[in-house]
Amino acid sequence: MKNNKILITINNLEDIDKLKELGITKYVFPLKGFCVGIPNTFLISEIPCDGYIFINRILDNKGIDDLREILHNMPENIKGIIFDDLGIMELIKDLDIEKILYLSHFNTNSKSVNIYLDMVDSVILSTDITKEEIEVIIKNAKKGITLFTLGYTGVMYSRRLLIDNYSKFYNIEKENPLVIDNTGHKFIVYENDYGTYFYHNKIFNGLELMELDAKYYFVNSVFMNMDDIIKMLNKEDTEIDSDKGFLYTETIYKLKGGSND
Repeated sequence: MKNNKILITINNLEDIDKLKELGITKYVFPLKGFCVGIPNTFLISEIPCDGYIFINRILDNKGIDDLREILHNMPENIKGIIFDDLGIMELIKDLDIEKILYLSHFNTNSKSVNIYLDMVDSVILSTDITKEEIEVIIKNAKKGITLFTLGYTGVMYSRRLLIDNYSKFYNIEKENPLVIDNTGHKFIVYENDYGTYFYHNKIFNGLELMELDAKYYFVNSVFMNMDDIIKMLNKEDTEIDSDKGFLYTETIYKLKGGSND
């Protein structure tokens, strides 16, 4: 049973008691003012227990200054940080907290992962690679790896307010979140003051990755019901629309017209 190695984002504080019953005790709180694509975020003063803060917004100068003040006045219950803006490394290098880097589409090979592991305690691997590639990286990594295991996966992020612009241009009522269909591929789109975030509309179910020897298994509960998550973790039947992402589908293609030499 590896529930004690699950890192899970919190949408509602009421869910914490349900998770404790499963032995899940590592909670990730999206930090208010420093996240995109996440409807429910928390001030650092609202975090009620030991946990990690989550930051997925690309920061400007003001954002860096605001975060610096927060980080250097953190309460003792903040045990770690999950982030993707590389500039944050400079802010946290002297802090005695666990540092986990989450570059959604970039941690895809052993060499780059090991370079980052010189500066952080763990990295969350991209969901754009296969299970076989994940196994190779785990084998060659100099520190423990964190695996994205369950939840909606991010596709892209724009600092533009795309839903707002769309509704104004076509003079229609704003819908947020918005589900769109592009050539048969559906996406969940969510916007806040800091930009617009796109998720693949099917939940990524990589629970089989818990068979691998990772440091943590990351569960992104955004737009998910906690009862459904618990059923999936317990291997119970649900009506959740999920897929395996790229675990068994290579994203390597040969361009037409090129030489074989």
